[in-house]
Amino acid sequence: MHPRSRVLFLCLFAACSDAHAGSGSPTMPPATASAVVPSISDAPLAAYKSELLDVAFKAASAFPVKPHLKNRSRAQETVVEASLALDQPRRALAYAEQIDNWLRGVAYAEFALYCARHGSASEVEHYLDLARQVSNHQDDESAQDWQRDRIRVTIARTYAQLGQRERAAESQEGVVDSEAGKVEAATLDEQLRALDAAVATGNFDQVRNDLQVCAQFFDRVYADASSRSRVEEKIKGSWAKMPPQVRIELLMTMTGFALGHEDREEALALVNEARDLLDDAQWNPEDLVPLSARLAGLRYRAGDTEKARREADRAVAVFDTERDKIVDIFRAAALRPVAETYEAMGDAPAALAVYKRAVEAGVENPNSRPRADDLTATCCSMALHDVEPDPALKTRISSSAPLRRRPWPAARAAAAAARTRSRCTARASASPRGLGSRSPEPTSRSSPTKRPPGRAART
Repeated sequence: MHPRSRVLFLCLFAACSDAHAGSGSPTMPPATASAVVPSISDAPLAAYKSELLDVAFKAASAFPVKPHLKNRSRAQETVVEASLALDQPRRALAYAEQIDNWLRGVAYAEFALYCARHGSASEVEHYLDLARQVSNHQDDESAQDWQRDRIRVTIARTYAQLGQRERAAESQEGVVDSEAGKVEAATLDEQLRALDAAVATGNFDQVRNDLQVCAQFFDRVYADASSRSRVEEKIKGSWAKMPPQVRIELLMTMTGFALGHEDREEALALVNEARDLLDDAQWNPEDLVPLSARLAGLRYRAGDTEKARREADRAVAVFDTERDKIVDIFRAAALRPVAETYEAMGDAPAALAVYKRAVEAGVENPNSRPRADDLTATCCSMALHDVEPDPALKTRISSSAPLRRRPWPAARAAAAAARTRSRCTARASASPRGLGSRSPEPTSRSSPTKRPPGRAART
């Protein structure tokens, strides 16, 4: 790599903390100091992945707190999740500390869940307490029940992971429908009964959540063919009112588990079933392209390599043909799964080429918000899927708008208004009018100040 390109790229994330400093967000209580000794550490990570994560977080933090706090925090949480997926819990925790709304509580709970899954229980309770502090914080008038309940459900999942079922049940008691059913039951029979109960309610969110948890049981009981068949039959018998995309997502999840158990025959059967669902429905191209690419990647892993490559190439062709029909804010998101699939196929040049197209699709968007979202997501995707950007792509990322120090339009407008108010206040202070005082007369009544028609006098 050219030294100049590397220096430019490294400079991008050196100011991550600067981007957060002075954000003026008082919405979340500060984390309380703790004497807990860290018991879990980050795994070794390639330098380029570390750089990508830092650049992604800088792009996410480029959102001004006002009026983009929700978008900023959601993008930052995306980088937290990517860090945990790459076994970087300490990095994830450092990022979480910079989230300024309720998603900080979700991040704390996710860190605790990571610790529980990796046999490091000493820090779990402390970070669950921090998550509860955020959940119970009532100063934010815009806080909604589902936001608090998402934190509570992540806490419940952590207790379930630790085998503390009573505390798990207590933590998720009374949560809103959109968050209900996300915690695995203790046994398969209990989980299947929970799915039946959800189906009986007819509530879309509950049924979807319970179906997703049942798909996790497909993995847990995979070695028992009878139990595995029960799960698969129950899922397929319960999704009648679910849209095709939910069904395809479930089948892809089960395919991944089958591949994890080296059962290529079952995986290929599930991929074919999902592909049939895809072919039988009408899709917008921004949905068809990524779903086709993801299925092609799974098909490749299942051993049907030639057909998988044809399907991946066809997804690119669909994107090229239908590009103008795809709203610009969705183009990069449609391309990223294609790049991920090419990388899974071992075609690194094709993956890098598509990632470059994804970066361009994001950069060319005239709206600052999707530019920052896309850059965050693309950098995380490259880190997660082992794609190192070449010098040209690093330079392009470096020059993208979300990483520049120029203010966003809303921030510029707010700053201009503040400057105007400051000037008015200063002038009023410099020329006070006492009680009964008269306004100063113009120096020449015959020659008043002229200004263009329709333009107001300056204040």
